[in-house]
Amino acid sequence: MKFLLYDKTHIFSILFVISVVGIVGFSLTAYATDHSIPNWVKNNAKWWSEDSISEADYVKSLEYLITNGIIEIPIPITEVTAAQTRLTEEEQAQSFKVTISNIVAPLSVNFFEKFEMTTSKPRTSDDPFGRMYHFRDTNPTFFLESLPSADKKQFYKFVADWMDRGDLLNEFNIDVDVLDGTGTVIQTWSFTKCEITSYGTYLQDITNLYQYSGKMSSEIRDRTSFSCVGVSLKSP
Repeated sequence: MKFLLYDKTHIFSILFVISVVGIVGFSLTAYATDHSIPNWVKNNAKWWSEDSISEADYVKSLEYLITNGIIEIPIPITEVTAAQTRLTEEEQAQSFKVTISNIVAPLSVNFFEKFEMTTSKPRTSDDPFGRMYHFRDTNPTFFLESLPSADKKQFYKFVADWMDRGDLLNEFNIDVDVLDGTGTVIQTWSFTKCEITSYGTYLQDITNLYQYSGKMSSEIRDRTSFSCVGVSLKSP
């Protein structure tokens, strides 16, 4: 989805409505003057429309505007209700474990902060952010994101091999385990005949957005994207 940038106030209002509808299930209108919106928020709206930042990061910037009174919501927040989970933290999904196989020595990596499907289909009303696997996708794609750390050195060497010799290497299989707080596997996404399509290390320096470290400061992240031939979902 692309937005024209000549009218920033109207564009921001549209983006805000879309984001809030997806979170709380009802539509409301937010009012803000153009001069009161920080430039970094306007950049976030542009980057989000171009898929340069995730919707989670963009929503965080909207929450900042509401908390600081830059955007006024004409409906009291007390009128919004949402069901709360009865699961304990140990019972909830907490982390991702990745195992790469069909290589000389299987590689198991603990842990990644983010795993997300990236659909090849155009965005639809039931999947406006393109985060779901569409069953008719011929080549399932996804990315893994993390805080770079020394315990991932073998993974980085694996990425480096693909950067240097990707066309000469055999395609690999990769399992992404979703783990609860006790380390028990909840489900496993099993991808077959995969290749690495892109990799990058970057500084996430929008300090008011959610940081994996839990600290309100900038942090360095890396992201690896994959394209595969097949995928299946397993539950133990």
